[in-house]
Amino acid sequence: MTKLPTPAKVALLVAAVLAALLAGWFVVVAPKRHEAAKVQTEIENVRAEIAVARAALLPKPKTPAIRVADLFNLSRAMPSSADIPGVLLQLSHVAKETGVSFQSITPHEPVVLGTYRQLPIDLVFEGRFYDLADFLYRLRNLVAVHGGGLQATGRLFVVDSVAFDQGSLSFPQVKATLTVSAYSFGDGTTPPVAAATSPSTASAADGSQPIPAAPPGATAAGA
Repeated sequence: MTKLPTPAKVALLVAAVLAALLAGWFVVVAPKRHEAAKVQTEIENVRAEIAVARAALLPKPKTPAIRVADLFNLSRAMPSSADIPGVLLQLSHVAKETGVSFQSITPHEPVVLGTYRQLPIDLVFEGRFYDLADFLYRLRNLVAVHGGGLQATGRLFVVDSVAFDQGSLSFPQVKATLTVSAYSFGDGTTPPVAAATSPSTASAADGSQPIPAAPPGATAAGA
């Protein structure tokens, strides 16, 4: 070794160090890494078993019971028949409460939509904007959901469209053309629709009284 040149000695020293490092890797580090990976896999398996056990101990969700009150409210909001006279009577009642007077009320043929039917109704109104806003507010709140429970004091109505025009007098007097829809459950059969193009015609069909004109000085509760 003493006769070897210095570069050869350095090379031999480096080779010895590398050999020692490789020996240490294969003898000490590699087995430990393999053992650590095995332990990690076992830990993950145990965690999965614990999660499954905890899920099994959780209380099973109970199927909510159908209350009679819910069925009653649902049948009131969407009965099994179109009941066009009842729909017109409901609209007349809400209009009377808000002082709204319609120039015409025209129901159309029910439209079958899967397991239920849609009954479009055209309404032509001329009067105070605030009275109309009150009418729409009350119509929308005939059916509502409070605290997860269905509450219905009348039929389910949806306002499909509202178009405003200038009335015979200046604002807040307006003329509005509305399309609202009532709904009913059905088997797809379409009952005949009674013709009704004015409040007097609608009143004759359902036996109700014509909608009175808005009283002077009346205000809209929803305004």
